[in-house]
Amino acid sequence: MRKNQLKQFTHSGRPFGLFLSASGMFIVSTDSLFTRVAEIDGWTIAFFVGVFSVPSMSVIVWKTVGKNLVSEINKYRWPLFISSALAAVGTTAFIQAVTRTAVANVVTIVAGAPIFAGLIAKFAIGEKTSRRIWRAISGTFFGILIIVSGSLATGGLDGDLMALLAILVFSTNLVIWRHFKEMSRTLVVLIAPMFIMLFTFIPAQFDTLDKRALLCTLGMGLFVGPIARLCMVSATRHASAAEVSMFTPVETIFASLWVWLWFDEVPEITTFIGGLLVLSSVFYGIRSSK
Repeated sequence: MRKNQLKQFTHSGRPFGLFLSASGMFIVSTDSLFTRVAEIDGWTIAFFVGVFSVPSMSVIVWKTVGKNLVSEINKYRWPLFISSALAAVGTTAFIQAVTRTAVANVVTIVAGAPIFAGLIAKFAIGEKTSRRIWRAISGTFFGILIIVSGSLATGGLDGDLMALLAILVFSTNLVIWRHFKEMSRTLVVLIAPMFIMLFTFIPAQFDTLDKRALLCTLGMGLFVGPIARLCMVSATRHASAAEVSMFTPVETIFASLWVWLWFDEVPEITTFIGGLLVLSSVFYGIRSSK
């Protein structure tokens, strides 16, 4: 009985989608730390993250898509390239945001994904969102307000706007992935870094890449980014866009924690209070889909 339940959980269904969402956000929470440790400009970090993402994702695509590569691209040509371009913009904007403002600012704005994803999914593809989910989204929103009230005062308006752009394109992409459930997720994660390199090639400063920055971008591009984003894009096959986006607060909490532990940046008391409300709201929202 337990084996059957485990098999059902790990292969299909809403619980698996929620598990992928949580895992993806937990893994991607380290991006902020790597970006800060690198101590170079965001354009250069983004470019090399794109460079190092291509080899690992090429292997995965070769293993999963194989001879169907051309037909898969032709089948979902426009959604595939639009989604990949949006993913590239989101990743670049996020890295830029972390280098321009406080990490707490960035990840609290990112935690607003459920609001944007729920609204976009409702009006773009008519996806129904339960009252429980909307109540959870409301709780998340108020938690964000509490956190922002104590963190946005640190400044960095341009970074805040970059973070807002990142979460807008991420939320839009969640809806695209949800609508095109059969579109190859691995292809999206492979093509996205190619767009990143295209977008950042001119402003990137290659001479600033030292050993520390090289190791950070290598970790982000070769392991963290592909694994985390593959989890996120795959989650939308099993759960709604609003439910998947509700796990963005996981990144909010853990990204703040990593920076706190590494750089001794103690978050404001409002971050702890708001974070508790956010996590409580997420837990409430995922207890039931009705």
